[in-house]
Order: sequence, then structure tokens, then C-alpha cells
Amino acid sequence: MQKKWIDNNSGRISFMLYARSMGIAWVTVPEYWTWNCLKETRYETIEVAKLIKVCWLDVGGNFKISDLSPGIVYEVVYVVKLTDESSGWEFPITLRLSLPDGKAQERQVSLLEKPRGEWIELNVGNFIAENGETGEVYFNLIEHGGHWKGGLVLKGAIIRPKI
Repeated sequence: MQKKWIDNNSGRISFMLYARSMGIAWVTVPEYWTWNCLKETRYETIEVAKLIKVCWLDVGGNFKISDLSPGIVYEVVYVVKLTDESSGWEFPITLRLSLPDGKAQERQVSLLEKPRGEWIELNVGNFIAENGETGEVYFNLIEHGGHWKGGLVLKGAIIRPKI
């Protein structure tokens, strides 16, 4: 599921890919992940994915770059929440962005100092949508350290103009 909108002032396109439309390793194993309903607006309910525990975390998504406004710098951010009971985040996660031209960005982020119980944004990277450009943009949130971690709630990822 995705939600697309156009900013009234700038006319620029933004959208959100919700957790259900993303690739999540082990999401079909109920001991590792569960799906919960979240009231997004007064009229809209979405599903969020809650990580129970995994030792191999891999959450990814993709979209067509041609769906964006050309010449604009965009950012991709994951929208997540750490529960009060979250654990196993001693090692940083890796955020990766792969562009249609083969260029890639990668950064590591520690979740240890992030607040618990509130939605936070994790910036994956920034890019420019060029006029006439085609292909897919891929993004991932990964931690393959082999240790168990849990207590992460995934709402989705926002693709929006960088302000």
C-alpha cells in the first residue's frame, strides 16, 4: 500500500510506502514479526509491522524514479518506533540507497540513543530525480550481525522533497 500526495504550495510529489508494500525478511514467521493496526487518520487505518525478534534484519523497498518531480532533491526516510521493551540494538543498523544509474549510498546509524515509544525518522539518503530518468530506486534497512534484536515497529518509508 502506498499514499501519494502533491504539495499544494510547491506542486512537488511525495509518497509513503507502508510496511505491507515492503520486503521484510522473515515477516511471515509469527515468532519473528506481527502485524498490528494503527489509526493513521480519522478515516484511515494502516498496518504496521512489529519486530518480535530476529538475528537477520532486512527491510527494503523500491519505487520508480520517474514517479517523482524532476530536478528536485529527494530524501528517503524510514518511519519507525522503538518499543519500551526493545533490545539488541548494541550494533548499528545499515541504511542503503541504490539509484538507477548504479550509484549507491550507505550509512550506519545507532538506535541505542534513539527515543523509545515515539515515531522517529531514519534518513537513508538523498538524490536528485533527473528529467526523463527511468529505473528503480532501492532502499534497505539491514543488520546482519547474527545477534537477536527486537522491539522495532515499522510504519513504512517516506519519499519526499528535501527541505
